[in-house]
Amino acid sequence: MKVLVTASRKGGSGKTVVTRHLAVAALRSGIGKVAMVDLDPMRGLSRWWQRRPEDGLELVQLAPEGLPSATHEDRAGAALAAAQQLNGAIPALRAQGYGLLLIDTPPAADEIVRLAVKAADLVLVPVRPSPDDLDAVGETADLVAGLSRPMVFIINSATKRARLTGDAAVALSQHGTVAPSTLHRSDAYAASALDGLTVQEADPRGAPAGEVSALWGYVSKRSGLLASEPVSELTKRPALKLVGGRKGK
Repeated sequence: MKVLVTASRKGGSGKTVVTRHLAVAALRSGIGKVAMVDLDPMRGLSRWWQRRPEDGLELVQLAPEGLPSATHEDRAGAALAAAQQLNGAIPALRAQGYGLLLIDTPPAADEIVRLAVKAADLVLVPVRPSPDDLDAVGETADLVAGLSRPMVFIINSATKRARLTGDAAVALSQHGTVAPSTLHRSDAYAASALDGLTVQEADPRGAPAGEVSALWGYVSKRSGLLASEPVSELTKRPALKLVGGRKGK
């Protein structure tokens, strides 16, 4: 099983968007069982998954049950508790036959992110091509480098044919590898999320879907994830208690 972690010190960089789209791309590619962990106290990935039709994509709940969640501080505490369980959860998920685990993290360079990055086979750093986002890259890059993990920058929400996009790629290349596949700005990302879907599902022939497909192709090779033969039926609810179900189901 491979572990992909999306991380960025800058809020709004597109970590959750990248996580959910790569998770669905992986599932549709036929690699088998795919799981996600949401370590962001904002819980955007969790809310999207709750809206999603059941199709085998799992959201793993690692925080102990009963922790308070009324405030952001409460949710941050629960996220830290979940991150501290990663060392035990990853072997358990591997034993269940999962081929890929994707971890979404908060916009920080704190202990939650450090624990997630430490568990990663590859760290994905989404970056919008803006001065503010580029200024924030260094702290994330230093954290990943300090833990000796491979890292790839993903240019996200770019404007087509804009000079700033090319300038951002050049600037990022000074810190590490830049994915050759860029995700351009599109309302399709937000529109598809309303139903718990992705652009690949909402409009398979659209340009955003093609960009996501290209990004998944690159990431799957870069991480060393080898696709297996497509499976005929995905397990929707494994027995392991680490995996949480949707409310009311």
